[in-house]
Amino acid sequence: MASTDERDGTCRSDHTHAIDLTTRVRRRVLPTLHRIKEPLGGFAQCLQHPDEYVGTIEYGLGEFRSDLETMSFAPEPVASLKVHRDGRQSAGSWVRRASPFATWQLHVALFVADTDAVDVFAHREYSWLRHPYKHYTSEGWDTHGGVRRMRSLLSDHDVAFRIDSPL
Repeated sequence: MASTDERDGTCRSDHTHAIDLTTRVRRRVLPTLHRIKEPLGGFAQCLQHPDEYVGTIEYGLGEFRSDLETMSFAPEPVASLKVHRDGRQSAGSWVRRASPFATWQLHVALFVADTDAVDVFAHREYSWLRHPYKHYTSEGWDTHGGVRRMRSLLSDHDVAFRIDSPL
């Protein structure tokens, strides 16, 4: 019998929709770390802002991960855990940088929408590798530029997406 993560609407035995190990660990560890950091003014998780909505990909998480790799994105285990307004936790965090120590990065958060869809959110920000303090304090955060760039990348790579309401 397959185990089901009802919060995501995913079946772990279905590799197309399986949440990867890094994301499962982040989901387990970061909420606790957040409770410790929050009273000190820090954070390890945050609410996903609807303005960062790029669109919805109409196929599974596994297939879309392959598309992200083709577009030169890499998994980002260090990012805070994003929580959608409806309670879903992110199903992956990915970044695209011109080089490992580039000043800027395009950060993408994924949320399983249903069994055959992934909601994509994006923003442009300082890379934590080059500018850790600016990154952590959200200096230079660019929602509109990130959404515009991600939509352009999806179109350039013939990845179809629809734009719904992000709520």
